[in-house]
Amino acid sequence: MKKPSTILLDGLAAILLGVFLTFAFAPYEIFPLAIIVPACLLGLWLKSSPKRAFWLGFMFGMGFFGAGVYWVFTSIHVFGGVPTLLAVIFTIGMIAILAFYPAAVGYLTNRYFPANNRVKLVYAFPAIWVASEWVRSWLFTGFPWLFLGYSQTNSPLKGYAPVLGVYIISLAAIMSSGLIVNAVIGYRQKAFRSVYLNLFALMIIWISGSLLSLIPWTKPQGEPISVALVQGNIPQSIKWSPEHLQQSLNTYVDLTEPLWGKYKIIIWPEAAVPLPLQSAQSFINSLDTRAKDSGSALILGIPIRTADASGYNNAVITLGEENKVYLKRHLVPFGEYTPLSSLFSSALQFMKIPMSEMVPGNVRQNPLTVDNVKITASVCYEIAFPELSRFTDKDIGLILVVTNDAWFGDSNAEPQHIQMAEMRALETGRPVLFVSNDGITAIIGPDGKVEDTIPQKITTVLTGTVQPMYGITPWMKNGTDPVLFILICLLIATVRSNKLAARTQQKKSAGKKMK
Repeated sequence: MKKPSTILLDGLAAILLGVFLTFAFAPYEIFPLAIIVPACLLGLWLKSSPKRAFWLGFMFGMGFFGAGVYWVFTSIHVFGGVPTLLAVIFTIGMIAILAFYPAAVGYLTNRYFPANNRVKLVYAFPAIWVASEWVRSWLFTGFPWLFLGYSQTNSPLKGYAPVLGVYIISLAAIMSSGLIVNAVIGYRQKAFRSVYLNLFALMIIWISGSLLSLIPWTKPQGEPISVALVQGNIPQSIKWSPEHLQQSLNTYVDLTEPLWGKYKIIIWPEAAVPLPLQSAQSFINSLDTRAKDSGSALILGIPIRTADASGYNNAVITLGEENKVYLKRHLVPFGEYTPLSSLFSSALQFMKIPMSEMVPGNVRQNPLTVDNVKITASVCYEIAFPELSRFTDKDIGLILVVTNDAWFGDSNAEPQHIQMAEMRALETGRPVLFVSNDGITAIIGPDGKVEDTIPQKITTVLTGTVQPMYGITPWMKNGTDPVLFILICLLIATVRSNKLAARTQQKKSAGKKMK
């Protein structure tokens, strides 16, 4: 039995490892940490019982999600108006729930695969880790933030993105961790052949990712399009204030005035018009007329009251030659709607969250179109969901993301948000137009690289050109199913290998007794 001091030191080490892992993600992007840190965590688990692995995984998760999504406190306290103590409780509670995912990985790995052999380290551990990310993407409406694969948008592993998406990159990264640990064990046991084989497999994974990134999965479609992304930088504290409504509208109108006729597409961010469409109809009509007269198209975010007046849709509309609407499909729980409202509505009535009676749009919606170019739209949080952002229409040329990241305050959430948009660009081979109220506003190329951006917290316009793309990547065609099949195969292979090893051991034991 380990001494209490040793247990506490291991717990502290697990917390620190979780904190260190956040530096693999934006804005730091030290991507090797996504391989080194899980390898160190696995090293702690190897000498632990299942229950102890669960505890260490939980401590790791508290460090990882505590340092990675601390901005939730800012959203609900500073902008949601929740008292400090309750905001702290809510934030810690959310982090603790998320910490159960790595805790479950540790427990399941050590409970069902106790032998510290190659198949556990290279097959079972990576498969269970990635399966936990997949479950996290949909359980309790999902929270697909900080998947390990997102940390690799600037590493050789990004070449796997258009093949099988972010999950296969997570698998490649965590499998690299397992190979490193297995190589270290082989070195300590002086099994140098095992060391060489593990390092060779590690090299194959990374070289294959580099080679895959050289394949042009999509092709240019038509001529480049001039775009202007308007960053109004309206403070969240006044954005929904009736007294400041005209000031907000004037800001966007003034920024847009010199753009008419010079740029084919002008884009305002999420809820740029902080007024329901039905109440702002005269203002919208004037913008529509201006767009038609100038030959530009204006795309903007605006809430739309539902037909039965029971709530609102978080919408994106196009003005100009074509008028189309996109309604946000995946809403933010406790931000845009209240789950189990009969239980929580009275408890959360003090939260000053505007437009919190949102209604989701249909899962399947037609793309927006501008000048015969199809555009698939996402509103804020939606771009984080791999399957939700996947489309199978090879003629869609651009991806649009409109967001109001002012909710996140001055935190790492905004660059993390951009990093997920970079992954969507890699997966689909499409450029992404990312338009934020207060930044980061950016143009992302089909190779996942940020081509141009403007600083946060300033009122300005980002202008440039984008090349619509055509084609379909393997990820777009097949989605997550092939990755889930791979995970199942890895677990089956581990179980079979362990059974064969157990039978061999039994035969050896029986042979010794015979002698």
